[in-house]
Amino acid sequence: MSKIIVGVDESPGSADAIALASSLAGMTGATLMLVNVFPYDTYPSRAMNRDFEDYLRQDSTELLERIRSAHGDETAEIKAVANPSSAHGLHDLAEEIDAGLIVVGSTHTGRAGRVAPGSTAERLLHGSPCPVAVAPKHYAQETVREPGIVGSGYDGSAAAQQALETAHRIAARTGARLRVIRAFRPLPFDVSPQKGVALARVSYNDKLHDKACENLDEAVAKLEGEPRGEPFFAVGDPAKILLEASEDLDLLVLGSRGYGPLHSVLVGGVAGRVVRDAACPVLVLPRKAGHVDEGSLFADAAQSVHG
Repeated sequence: MSKIIVGVDESPGSADAIALASSLAGMTGATLMLVNVFPYDTYPSRAMNRDFEDYLRQDSTELLERIRSAHGDETAEIKAVANPSSAHGLHDLAEEIDAGLIVVGSTHTGRAGRVAPGSTAERLLHGSPCPVAVAPKHYAQETVREPGIVGSGYDGSAAAQQALETAHRIAARTGARLRVIRAFRPLPFDVSPQKGVALARVSYNDKLHDKACENLDEAVAKLEGEPRGEPFFAVGDPAKILLEASEDLDLLVLGSRGYGPLHSVLVGGVAGRVVRDAACPVLVLPRKAGHVDEGSLFADAAQSVHG
């Protein structure tokens, strides 16, 4: 059975992460593993102090037990991990147990109801071997809206197609509506059109605009089964459009940009801006990873509906 790793500590964001992870676990049938990374380097050196490590591990375990008890789910696993970096500790554990998802909370220095990843979340988004979900500030205090709306950012890329398929599975599992968001940014007038294209720049933008509309309609039309998907097309800055759209969403699914280490989440400029100020939970998917294909956490969820 797939596991969802929930990074927790003594910050208020832990409750938000647990609330989001519990919702996703209920949808997918996955089990929760509450994980606290305590600052200790286990790499052999003269500075190693086993007694001090044992003390820190015991303190971390007691924290996890308190958090689990407050959560009210004694079936959730707990694990204390030694690592100087919280992000690296969660990353390594995810690889070790082949986790289906890592969930973390936002930093609580941002606005309420907004995703504002702290240093741990930021680093995870740039190197996780599995999808990463970030809960907005005060998410645990929100009233759940059912069936809700799942959004997917779509730009025609392979990463965006993976995000759309995953969002469709989640929407099907929860009975939510699916909104497919396509943002079109016109070519600036100080940038030359594509080489070899003998069109005025305005005409060229018109062609690109029409092509983007067609791609969005085609992507929505190819979706099989319910929900059918609601195309949403807007002209302007993609990050701004996605952020505005997040106000009406219960979850936004984004792909990672198309370069960097295989099987890793690597957030591009647009996705990076969105996860910092979204009004709803954001799920970022790794590039070309099995976690978004057959046998993945979200594929299993879809099979439980259509199987």
